[in-house]
Amino acid sequence: MKNYKVLLIACIATLGFTSCVQDLNTEPIDPNVYQKFDQDRIYYKIYAGLGTSGQIGPNGNCDIVANDEGYSVFYRLMFVHNEFPTDEGWWIWNDAGVTDLNEMTWNATNDFTKLLYNRLTFNVTTCNHFLDNTANLGDEKTLRQRAEVTFMRCLNYYYLLDFFGIPPFTMTVSSANPRQFIDLSNDKTNAAKKIQCRAALFRWVLDELLAAENYLEEETEVYRVNRNAARLLLARLYLNAHVYDPEHQYVTEANALDSAALYAKKVMDNGKYKLTDHYAEMFMGDNDHNNGACEVIFAIPQDGDYIQSWGASSCLVCMTRAQGMMDWGSDDKWECFRSSPELVNTFLKPTGKTAGSIAADEFAMPGLLADDRAMLCNEAKAVATAPDSVTWKATNTGGAAYGTGNFNKGWAICKWTGCYSTGEPRGKHKNFVDTDVPLFRVAEAYMTYAEALYRQGKVDDAMNVITDLRAKRHADPLTGTLTDEVLLDEWLREFFCEGRRRIDLIRFGQFCGENSTKEWEGHTKGKSGKYIVYPIPSTDLVANPNLAQNEGY
Repeated sequence: MKNYKVLLIACIATLGFTSCVQDLNTEPIDPNVYQKFDQDRIYYKIYAGLGTSGQIGPNGNCDIVANDEGYSVFYRLMFVHNEFPTDEGWWIWNDAGVTDLNEMTWNATNDFTKLLYNRLTFNVTTCNHFLDNTANLGDEKTLRQRAEVTFMRCLNYYYLLDFFGIPPFTMTVSSANPRQFIDLSNDKTNAAKKIQCRAALFRWVLDELLAAENYLEEETEVYRVNRNAARLLLARLYLNAHVYDPEHQYVTEANALDSAALYAKKVMDNGKYKLTDHYAEMFMGDNDHNNGACEVIFAIPQDGDYIQSWGASSCLVCMTRAQGMMDWGSDDKWECFRSSPELVNTFLKPTGKTAGSIAADEFAMPGLLADDRAMLCNEAKAVATAPDSVTWKATNTGGAAYGTGNFNKGWAICKWTGCYSTGEPRGKHKNFVDTDVPLFRVAEAYMTYAEALYRQGKVDDAMNVITDLRAKRHADPLTGTLTDEVLLDEWLREFFCEGRRRIDLIRFGQFCGENSTKEWEGHTKGKSGKYIVYPIPSTDLVANPNLAQNEGY
């Protein structure tokens, strides 16, 4: 599978794909460049668009305009917008626009939100470019690639749907001014039409995925999508149906839960993929072939030599490390993203312990908190043979969270590492790690199935599924009754620092809105419901008169 990584990056290295991005107003580097269609290069570019920034590597010839190229990568942008505004952790660098995300005060001019919008629309355009140019080809290879690219377009539209509610929509590159899914140009204030627009896009993504599922392969290497990736995305969409289609215009609540359970169970019963007994290994430098690899259905490839990016796993590793901590497989230490007290307390609750009673590094913490997933650190030992090393110790006091220098006010998150499970302290490169990013893994099917059962009133069955999952994480069964809070906590324990917390908080009504009861640093309960979606960037509204802004912005 490492060879597939090399092939992927080699096929796009000289592509320079910028010719059609102006169609979605993504500020192309050179909108006048004409490119001859190269089917394989575009195909690989579509996959590379999840974990790289452009044509060269970590810096240079970026797909979209960005002051910091690392921030332009799909995965990092998805992470930023799904994690920064939540109760999971704090980004303590004061980059322009970060405080607005941390404190949920963003508007239509936020630089990060503009980058997210431009990256997703660029990726959609790349998919449209491929599908436009292969529409009349019927050979087996092209049909397979078209099914995969259809999935990838659905994936990007799913994130546009989730983040922006009523994004621009087009199925072809030839549309110079894409409209929203249902034309709102004659009535830009009608809230009911906006709900219908989001619901219609939700239904379109479902239909496209359902059609593509039949043409995707049942099993592939981890860097290509297959039917199980499609099933897991379908399960995710159906589980969140009440968010995307609140009036149930296209999918009833009962059918949505039935479908979420159905597709999640198909993934659970697939046979090839299974929950690993080695949770930590899914996030290590050799996770393409170690004991954690059996759980990963689809991953974004990274390689210290061949696929270098500051927007995927190297970012996840380096942003969570400080001088004095145990080796993490890179010489870089950014000291800019740490846990929140809420995340720490989610692991403490099942044990009855308090934060002040525990001091341990990431290797001892899982044992102390009786959960393999508790890869947190509030203490690191100085290395005796290195007199210039320091001892790092964190508190869990909360309080003033933002700004450089506050990294030690929360426990470190040590989930991601460039170290290998075999003991090697690093991979090929001194800075960039080899750790692939699991974008779809089996545990999501288990949690989705459990939640669907729970919402159908099958509480005991749901608890049994969670018990099975926790057993694989060497965590004791939960006691008491399964509730919304207990279920939401389990989602956090399983998927923290993987770029999905906002999605789960919204689904449980706890991200914002008049019924939300949670509070955390920078966030008060009952925060305006407009923050469920991000605003369409003001620059695109000016450039494209067919678009309408989300309500409240």
